[in-house]
Amino acid sequence: MNSKWKAVLGVIMIFVLGFASGIVCSSIVVHRKLNAFLQHPGAVAAAALEKQLTQNLNLDQGQQQQIHTYFMQNLQRRKELNQQIRPQAQMLNQQTFQQIATTLRPDQREIFRQNIEKFRNRLSKAAANADWDNLPPTAGPGPGIPNPQH
Repeated sequence: MNSKWKAVLGVIMIFVLGFASGIVCSSIVVHRKLNAFLQHPGAVAAAALEKQLTQNLNLDQGQQQQIHTYFMQNLQRRKELNQQIRPQAQMLNQQTFQQIATTLRPDQREIFRQNIEKFRNRLSKAAANADWDNLPPTAGPGPGIPNPQH
């Protein structure tokens, strides 16, 4: 093989390795951000909003701290509001599940019940791995769909 082809293969290898390392590094970053979001969805959303709204304001350290405090207070108040409306949201979910269940055939109703169970299991696993208390508890599923909480 002459030196011209060796150079071409060397350049191709460099591009391939660069592409592969870019994919690996990008997937690591995405994985970490996704885990952070799943563990602290409200805090991640508040941080993103804070960054977006204040990025070009040239804030000094005191301003940054005060604004951050305001966003965290907002997040805490939103959690409290969510706790207050949670029973109403559960009731609404239960009514919706009942309406859906009455529309479905018995075989579809069973699959729908299984889909709800899978969704609840995912939420439960996320709650077990997270330290946030904003995960809505599951509502009663409606007729023909037993509630696993009982």
